[in-house]
Amino acid sequence: MAISRAAWARIWNPGRSRTLSFTPRVVAYAFGIELPYSLLVPVAHLRLLGVVDSAVQARLLGLIGLMYLVKTGGLIALLVHMLRPIERLRQYAVAHRLQSGAGVEDTSSGGAAPPEEVVLAAANAAYDTPLAFATVWAVSWGLLYLPVTMALYLIAPDQSPLGVQRGVALALFALALFAAALPLAYSILGRLLAPAAGVISLIARERGLSMPGKGYSLAVRLVILGACLAIAPTSWMAAMVLGETAGPAKPGLKLTLAIFSMVAVTWAPVCAGFLAGALAGPLQQVAAVIQKIVQRGEVDRLERIPVYFKDEIGALAGGVNAMVDRLEESSRRTRSYLAERERLLQDAAQRAAQLGAVLDNLVEGVFACDRQGRLTMINASGLRLLGLSGRSEQAGRMVEEVMDLGRMRHSDGRAFTRDELPMVRALAGETIVQEEQVLADGRAGRDVFLRTSAAPIRSEGGAVLGAVAVARDVTELMELDLVKDQFIRVGAHELKTPVAIMKGYALALLRNSNDLPAPRRKMLEAIDRGADRINRIVDDLLAISQVTLDVLQVSEEDVDLKELVQESVDRVAKSASRHRVRLSLDAERPPVVRADPERLRQVLASLLDNAVKYSPDGGDVDVRVAVAERAPASSPPSSCDAALFSQRHGAAPRFEAVVSVRDQGVGIPAHRQERIFERFFRAHTDTRHDYGGMGIGLFLAKDMITRHGGRIWFESEEDSGSTFYFTLPLSSEAPAADRR
Repeated sequence: MAISRAAWARIWNPGRSRTLSFTPRVVAYAFGIELPYSLLVPVAHLRLLGVVDSAVQARLLGLIGLMYLVKTGGLIALLVHMLRPIERLRQYAVAHRLQSGAGVEDTSSGGAAPPEEVVLAAANAAYDTPLAFATVWAVSWGLLYLPVTMALYLIAPDQSPLGVQRGVALALFALALFAAALPLAYSILGRLLAPAAGVISLIARERGLSMPGKGYSLAVRLVILGACLAIAPTSWMAAMVLGETAGPAKPGLKLTLAIFSMVAVTWAPVCAGFLAGALAGPLQQVAAVIQKIVQRGEVDRLERIPVYFKDEIGALAGGVNAMVDRLEESSRRTRSYLAERERLLQDAAQRAAQLGAVLDNLVEGVFACDRQGRLTMINASGLRLLGLSGRSEQAGRMVEEVMDLGRMRHSDGRAFTRDELPMVRALAGETIVQEEQVLADGRAGRDVFLRTSAAPIRSEGGAVLGAVAVARDVTELMELDLVKDQFIRVGAHELKTPVAIMKGYALALLRNSNDLPAPRRKMLEAIDRGADRINRIVDDLLAISQVTLDVLQVSEEDVDLKELVQESVDRVAKSASRHRVRLSLDAERPPVVRADPERLRQVLASLLDNAVKYSPDGGDVDVRVAVAERAPASSPPSSCDAALFSQRHGAAPRFEAVVSVRDQGVGIPAHRQERIFERFFRAHTDTRHDYGGMGIGLFLAKDMITRHGGRIWFESEEDSGSTFYFTLPLSSEAPAADRR
């Protein structure tokens, strides 16, 4: 971790030759302030002893000076020892600072982090030294003059005894010295070491270290220091009074009063000044940081507050630092969030523009609404489709207004109600796929045919939030289909005449030419079969055209199903020489159904032709006719529905005829079975079993059976053959004996 070089330079100022290094500076300040008082106090002490002999005074002053030098030397050595961890950290800072280049100060980059033990030792020294050293200093002052007093009678044996009053005065004198030295030393050292302690606290904070050192309550310290400030001058002046009144009056009273008063008057302001500075500095920094936060409204690049003392003010500084840290982290998160939000907004705007461009260039009209049915989005194709202008003018309008409900028609001509609109149904949770609509009097005064899909827009919880619809103009496709179907119908009708002529002549020749050679007879029979096949294809084309136009007619009558099936079987059997086509009846009497016989012949022809075609190796083709109780609508196969029959005859029958056609051919691939009844779909396209065909036979078979109220399904396994089933409702109930 890098340490800010501003933190290194804040107190120690490394690299500046005119500034004393840290420890000498502290020693010089501390003992320099003490020096004036150390010169005045001995004079006051001799006055209290009542020594008037100048020779004795000189010898005592020499002894006091010697003891003062010994005391001061010991205190200086102790202070240097106590400040050694701080000096070690300072030297580390200086050494790493000078590495930045030839003594040139580099405040832009950080220095290497000092070792953890160096930081912790320096913090202990910075926080514990002021009080510990001040106590030793004060005790040394209180005991300094005790040996001098004891040595007085060795130097001057004829000196009169001190007496009780003078002894009390000397005790008060020692108490005054102790009470005066303690706050003075503490305030001086506190003021001098507080900046270093602050720098060390910042370094420890950057390293993530908890601050060591003893914590002292600010209130307790103030009480003790305040008591000392009160005791010191009181004891000092009391000692003077007692000393002067302990014996006969001596000359120099005014000088004594001046000395005592000067010490009392100057000492208290010095202590108060240092104490005020030590307490006011941290509080001013806390106030400055808070003021910057209030003024700037942000916490970027705010300096942290140094912890000068381990007390309530230090706790306040630490709390403000923690608050700034949290605010800074919150500010970083907010900036990151705002930057991410801005990026997301730009991405959303870009995606919205892309989506808008895609939607506006779609051929289909796209519409969206909220859950109240008010339009929220419409693309350019939607506007053109409905003949509207002004996209913003349409927003907020109800769906039925935009869709022009009055002009909307079903494909059979019925008018739409609001609840039948695809978007309204989607709001109710329904999904609509490719539903046909007609917009009357659309563009150029023509009806516009629409094919619409709609779906609900749901929340994660599944609630419907709105709906979206996609409408495509299929007018041209409808017109093209109409032209195509008309062409097929006309072409099919035109083909019927030459086919009928060809078949008629072939039959005439076969009937009237009994003596024809066998090869020619086979040719005529082949022509007859080909004409029948062409005729069936024409019928299929006509049927599929009618199915597409929904005009396929079913003329129902009572039909003997066994007889009709037998005719179809006989026809196929004549041309399928390699197959054995068999019919079985699983009923005591032939079932009679209500059906269109021509349509049933088409269905049977399609199924039987497929059975023969896809059994290239020959084999059996089994056709079975049976009567069974009608299966419930929920049972397989699907499409078990007699709704059409019920509409025509009033109620669905209980019994139905079941016809099955089973072959032993190639079967149907499993992955293609689900599409087998689709128009123009051939299951064996591009395979070795592709025997041609149009892929419409099964499509028509399903449509025709469904129109009769029946159902059709199949079972198939590839390479094992297929079985197709269809059912037809009976024209009357079959007796129980006929059921199988």
